[in-house]
Amino acid sequence: MIVVGLMVSLSRHVRAASADVLTKEVLRRLDVAMAAYVRQNGTIPVVPAFIGDQQILPEIQLRRPAERNDEAFVRALKSAGLLTGQFDDLSIAYYDEARVRDAWGSPIVFMSHMHPAIGMNPKGWFFFSGGPDRQYLTRDDNLYSYDQPVVQP
Repeated sequence: MIVVGLMVSLSRHVRAASADVLTKEVLRRLDVAMAAYVRQNGTIPVVPAFIGDQQILPEIQLRRPAERNDEAFVRALKSAGLLTGQFDDLSIAYYDEARVRDAWGSPIVFMSHMHPAIGMNPKGWFFFSGGPDRQYLTRDDNLYSYDQPVVQP
């Protein structure tokens, strides 16, 4: 019984670690694609705001803005040809040609600027995931593209 308990605990830990690794890799790839977009166009794409500067919505109301934001940045990066081949190795559950999701099924969000409730990146823009709890406003388990080392193509 003890061995079974240890094996279940270990398998949960391995699954959680692999979900983190996968999401961090997706965030890194998106960061590289957006950096290329900025170099190519001189500016970031116009994407619907996920959260306003003055108003923080309750968590339950953030799902739809996250989906609109996700669809818009995917459309912009695809139209610039920057997602071609980027996610061919991913399951359709993570990238379906219209949306990019994290390992927990939540939309990845593009922030065009720093926000104290979400994240602070010196370069301004960044991508982030709500993490295992799927809550965007709980920063303790969120994953950020600026935490990943970026290797320029």
